[in-house]
Formats: sequence, C-alpha cells, structure tokens
Amino acid sequence: MEKKIRILQLSPRFVYPPDDGGKIGIFNILSEFSKQNCEVTFFAFDDGNVTSEDIRAIEKICELILFKHSTLNTPQRILTSLVHQTPLYLNKHLNNKIKEYISKILKSRTFDIIHADHSSMLPLALWLKDKFNIPVGVRLHNIEWMIWKRYADAFPKGSPKRFYLARQAKLLRAAESKMYQQADFCFAITEYDMQRALSMAPTAKIVVASAGVNPEEWSITEGAAKNPNELIIATSYNWIHNVNAIRWFLEETFPLIRKEIPDAELTLIGKNPPGWLENFKNKNVNIVGYVPKVQPYLNRASVYIAPLFVGGGIRIKILEAMAMNLPVVATTVSSEGIKAGAGNGLLIADDKEKFAEICIELLNNPEKTIALGLKARNFVVQEYSWEKNVKIMIDSYKTILKI
Repeated sequence: MEKKIRILQLSPRFVYPPDDGGKIGIFNILSEFSKQNCEVTFFAFDDGNVTSEDIRAIEKICELILFKHSTLNTPQRILTSLVHQTPLYLNKHLNNKIKEYISKILKSRTFDIIHADHSSMLPLALWLKDKFNIPVGVRLHNIEWMIWKRYADAFPKGSPKRFYLARQAKLLRAAESKMYQQADFCFAITEYDMQRALSMAPTAKIVVASAGVNPEEWSITEGAAKNPNELIIATSYNWIHNVNAIRWFLEETFPLIRKEIPDAELTLIGKNPPGWLENFKNKNVNIVGYVPKVQPYLNRASVYIAPLFVGGGIRIKILEAMAMNLPVVATTVSSEGIKAGAGNGLLIADDKEKFAEICIELLNNPEKTIALGLKARNFVVQEYSWEKNVKIMIDSYKTILKI
C-alpha cells in the first residue's frame, strides 16, 4: 500500500460549516487530502465562535488542533500598522505565542509537508520550515496584495483610507514576492493568478490547481418548481466588498430590472445580513439569512447574480450556482479565473445598465435561461472538480518527497 503523506495544514480560520467561499475552499482541500491517502493534522484559529458540534464534524475527517486567536482588524492593530513595515494582513496571523504553541506540536510528531492556506499562514509555515526542515506548500486562494490595491483604488485620490490601503498593498506585495520564492510549491487558483505571482516572484515554483465542486452534491431536484422571476445570490456579509456589491446591485441595478419586470424578485442568502437591508423588504427583496443548505433555494431560482468590484482568486459560489443549472450574471472581477463565457452560461457586465439588461433578457426568456443553465452545469462538471485539483497538489508534494 502506498505510504500516506503526513500533512500539517495551516488555516487562518475554522472552516466548518463551509458556508462561504473561503471556508468552502479550505474545507474541500482538507476533505480531499484525507480521501486521497493523506494523514492530515488541521491547525486553525478559534475566534471564540467554534461549537463542539462543528469540532466533531472536522474530527471525523482528520486530527484537529485549535488555537484561540482573533484576526480582527482591531483599532490597536490598525494604529500599529501605520508605522510597522510588516503588513497588517500578515502581522495579525502570527505572534510568539502561536510559534511557541505549534513548535511544541512539531517536536512531538513528524510531518512530511506543511500546507498553508492563504499567504497569511505562509510566515508561520516558513518559520517552521527553517526550524524543522519540512517542505512547505501554499495555496494562493488569492493574490492578496491585489485585493488591497483594488480596495485602495475605490477611494478618491487624497483620501486617508486610500493612502493607508495603498501602503498596505505595497508592503504586502513585497512580502508575498519574497515568500513565494521561499516556498517549495505555490498553488495558484487561476492562470491569471499564476502569471501575477510569477511577475512578482520569477523563480517561484507555481502550479495552477483550481477550485471546484462536488457534482453529486450540487445538482438540481428534477421536477422542482421554478420561479421564472427570481434572481438569487448567496454571499458572506463579513467581507466589506461583498456588502458593497449587494448595495450597488440593490440601489443601482435592481430598480432598472423592476422597471421592466415589476414582479422580479431578489433572494439574498447569507449569515448576519446588515440592518440596512430591511429598507428593501417591501421592494421584492427576500432576506433569507443563513441556511444550512442553499441548494433548495438555488433550485427554485432562475438566475444567479455575482456583482463584485474588489476581489481575486475564483468565486466558488459561481461554480456551485452553475452546477445547479443556473446561468450567472457577473462582473469581470467576480468571474475572473473561470474559463467560461456567455455560451457556457456565464454572462459579464460591469455597469448597471448592462447588468440589468442581461438579467431582464434572461427573466423574459425562461426557455433560453433553462438551456443556458444546462450548459453551465455541463461546463462546470467537466472542467472543475475538487478531486482533480487537490490531486494536482498531492502529486506536486510527491515530487518533493520522491514517492
């Protein structure tokens, strides 16, 4: 029997339940590592919201190590970052207590690979590499400095926020450039991100291992009733860029759609929706909040929307919606890295008029919308699967270990 690879997986957050894009990505990598003959120890930060039930769910998959630590951008951290030469994004994920705690773990057991999820966990991984001589791989869920730069660019010139965010982006770019070259493997989520990473770190060993879906988990219920006027989005409100995207759609775009289709509805799924959304309750907006399973809601809707103007990597929720036979209307940023186009059910618009126009066209033509949804599912099932993409990572680790 082939030797199991012993992996220490470092995560900046606890990932159960996998109910937002970031959690979904890390959770599926963890699950596939375990399925594909790896012995995983999963290290994650506990921000105080982890339940015993959630812990049991992860312990069915792997060994779990939790460390009590919050990565919130507190006022004190932000003030300190004004003079610090290490970016806030990296500083808040590492301190001496974390190093001491995890160092004790590695003194008592052996690992073949340290796998870091996000560049935020790479400083810790590289510190452990130097101390214990263990190869390191990092999953670049995003090119993080790009997100900070795009966020900075959204503010007016001369704005203190723009200055602060631009400085953080510059510091983060320098740090990421250096760290990519120190890692044994970097796994980019898209071809775009691989090229960006190589432009920063030409000598880094970078491989594309995209995101995916589990097709059997994301499939429609045959015969289920469809609402031909329903748009839907499942999002996370704990990321400011998602919130801004929803606000843009509700204030700028949805009124244009309802002007042409008064019965058009929007269903919003996500935990802890902001209070201001209550202002839209009487405007055909269904604020569902958190649900353990989004599939029944996707099953009922006709079109998935993905407005986003700051981001990076790949939007896993777009892939999931497409797997559920839904055409997706998205911005260039939110669709980035998905090798689909209008013929595969992924339609792009970056201004409110065009975004509304595409939504109206789809809602007014249910047969066309259903046909596009079928094409969307076929495309995703063929091109994106977690099994395939995590195998790329494992095979890369095998080359390091010569097995």
